[in-house]
Amino acid sequence: MTPAPPPMLLLVDLDNTLVDRDGAFADWAAEFVPAHGGTEADLRWLLETDGHGYTHRAVLADGLLERLDLTATRDELVQTLLHGHAGRVRCYDGVLEKLAELREQGWTLVVVTNGRVDQQSRKMQVSGLEAVIDRVVISEAVGAKKPATEIFHAAWEGLQAEQPPWMVGDRATADIHGGQVAGCRTGWVSHGQAWVFGEPPTVQAPSTLEVLDLILESEGAR
Repeated sequence: MTPAPPPMLLLVDLDNTLVDRDGAFADWAAEFVPAHGGTEADLRWLLETDGHGYTHRAVLADGLLERLDLTATRDELVQTLLHGHAGRVRCYDGVLEKLAELREQGWTLVVVTNGRVDQQSRKMQVSGLEAVIDRVVISEAVGAKKPATEIFHAAWEGLQAEQPPWMVGDRATADIHGGQVAGCRTGWVSHGQAWVFGEPPTVQAPSTLEVLDLILESEGAR
């Protein structure tokens, strides 16, 4: 009888790794800003200041209140900035199919993401990722944010794997350095950037699909 393949564990970031978060935010902003009297300069400011979602939403809210004709309160605007784009996110082309393929091959798939539970859960739902992911670990739920080792350990708690897990993401500090410190092999989704951030990842490529293919090649060579 052919022995079962060894269990393999893949941890993977959500925003700008599995789903095009920046594209969804840009689509939302392109409707929101002109609808409230904003100009192209206001839209550029919002997209540049957004910082791929890492700029605190209160900073964006304060800027928009100064720039646009808004009746919303600061707190209401923060909620809009958190959730307005969440229903628009979509996976990058081919990602859902690749994850389903990995799962069929025996991989355990865990999304590890910073953010709020309601926001990130919504993205998992509308993108279709819920159907192909085994576990979702969200920073707000576990009380630790990447790059803290605690969130990575929470991601694989109770899961078995013969080899150290892989961590795939687009952020050098949160995903790659955090994953390295936690004991992961790492795959960096570069989006065309050069690596200039210290210890390099195990594998790297411009897109998530390419990174996942390099991981499969690496595992097949063992």
